[in-house]
Amino acid sequence: MDRDSLKYRFPDTLNQQKRIFGLPPEEAFVLLLCGGIGFFCDLFIVMLCVGAALWLFIRHLKKGQGSWWLLNLLYWYLPTVLFRVQFRRLPDSGNRHWMQ
Repeated sequence: MDRDSLKYRFPDTLNQQKRIFGLPPEEAFVLLLCGGIGFFCDLFIVMLCVGAALWLFIRHLKKGQGSWWLLNLLYWYLPTVLFRVQFRRLPDSGNRHWMQ
């Protein structure tokens, strides 16, 4: 395609997210991490099976939700130190005060 025709090209959906090997980033990260650990520990097949089980678990948790939903779930239920880089301006998830 020439340059002018690329200017008017639209994605299939307006909220099309990034994909890594055809998977959303959080699902691809799990598979790549388990595959990498398995490669270096000589347990490649076993860790790919573990990665596949984790991948199915993540897909079950998301079930129609987007990637940000999973990140928000992790923010509320894991320690704040793990997400200080991603959520710089948000308060700690442990400060749950009800407004009256």
